[in-house]
Amino acid sequence: MTSKPDLPSDLQARADELLRSRIPDAELLANHSADSFEASGLDGDTVVLVWLAALVALDAPSESYLMNLAAASKAGVTLERVHGVLTALAPIVGSPRVVSASSKLGDVLRDGA
Repeated sequence: MTSKPDLPSDLQARADELLRSRIPDAELLANHSADSFEASGLDGDTVVLVWLAALVALDAPSESYLMNLAAASKAGVTLERVHGVLTALAPIVGSPRVVSASSKLGDVLRDGA
């Protein structure tokens, strides 16, 4: 398996800007995420990969991917692991959801949400 590049280093800055400019009650959202992270008992990369899987299943908007990719980057998750989640999900959620997620992830990685 070839190694894929790491997630862009500016994801957290883009996510912070999104929180400030477009999401009401951003602090409440951030606190909720931190609380679920603590309560799960899972390690950081597992939590953010589970969150990513949920986004794919829900066909979430690009902004959600930006927020969670920033958390993934902070947890040390690589693009290779993100790709692995998409591959593992395909038989469960279906190809259309995975293609949609791949497109949104590409947009976030290229341009931001």
